[in-house]
Amino acid sequence: MLKYLQERVNKATKEFDGKPAQARTVEVATVETGTLAKKQGRVQDLMRRLAEKLGKENDTEGGR
Repeated sequence: MLKYLQERVNKATKEFDGKPAQARTVEVATVETGTLAKKQGRVQDLMRRLAEKLGKENDTEGGR
């Protein structure tokens, strides 16, 4: 699931980067990069939470 979400963010970023400079007004670029940043932040938060949960489970299982 995380891989899928990250791939979507990467695809959207590449699409944004592929747009001609004339199509990227400051206002549109600000909105689009903000949206991408929020999506990337969500992926990061989910990954952090997963890592924390796995770490806690690993601690309770004796470090296996």
